[in-house]
Amino acid sequence: MLIYKINQDRLTEVDYENLVRDQDSTFLLILNPDELMEVNDHFRFNYQTINDCIHNDDTPKIEIYENYSFGILNIIDASQDTYTFNELDFYLTKKCLLLVTKTHLSIIDDIKKDAYTKGAMILSLDRILYALLDKMSAKDYKMLSDLEAEIQDVEVDVIEGKTKDYISDIVSLKKKLLFLKKHYEPLLDIIEDITENTNNVLDGKSITYFIILFNRIDRLNRKVGNLRDYVTQIRESYQAQLDLNLNNTMKLFTVITAIFLPLTLIVGWYGMNFSTMPELHWKYGYAFVIALSISVFIICIWFFKKKKLM
Repeated sequence: MLIYKINQDRLTEVDYENLVRDQDSTFLLILNPDELMEVNDHFRFNYQTINDCIHNDDTPKIEIYENYSFGILNIIDASQDTYTFNELDFYLTKKCLLLVTKTHLSIIDDIKKDAYTKGAMILSLDRILYALLDKMSAKDYKMLSDLEAEIQDVEVDVIEGKTKDYISDIVSLKKKLLFLKKHYEPLLDIIEDITENTNNVLDGKSITYFIILFNRIDRLNRKVGNLRDYVTQIRESYQAQLDLNLNNTMKLFTVITAIFLPLTLIVGWYGMNFSTMPELHWKYGYAFVIALSISVFIICIWFFKKKKLM
């Protein structure tokens, strides 16, 4: 457990006794669920919120209580082919901001680094929470740009008619975008509830920052919606390309069938072997049938080429 006393321009690490004794200062706490249970005698948080921190299986949300707000955030990890997330829970009171996580998160290190960088930001509970939410979305523009470039590559390949099964690529893109949609929509609800400040744990001057952040997340969410429509269009284009290829294949088989149909008729005709057929005893009968078959073949090819059927 790490406890920092918040001054205007720096964080000072202190112990738990200092937190309990000092009723006038504000503090940042970074701890795990077990440590949260140990200090809950002092904070008296709702036990259900602590249970949520322990199990780490809830979707992002915020719950507003009389003296504090409890929120669940998902920190996206886009380093893999498929997106994953790490849960980060927070409690915001008028005097403390508690960040609860089971694993080490680099975003918390970034917040502390900014706090130690002189002039990076004026330290307060509101600004630290804002900086946390801000950093959650700071890299998302690049992530969405990379995702858009990936979608464009698939679109180019589909338009060029490259022979590859793109269903798996399209499904993967749809899963990523659905993941982001499920991430941004609850996050918008969280920030909206924070800005309402019904329990007055925020300084009213900081609400403007959260409104700006809400608008940014809303733009990201709309971009995700646009990309989902983009992928849907590519899927439809790919399906149309498959249908076109199938039609071309069927047309080829139809042409082949049409060419061999009169040849089959000739074979059937002369395969009857009636004794009265003059060609059976004709010296050039065999050559005549060969010439007739070749002529029919050439005429069919010429006809289909003229009609642009092959």
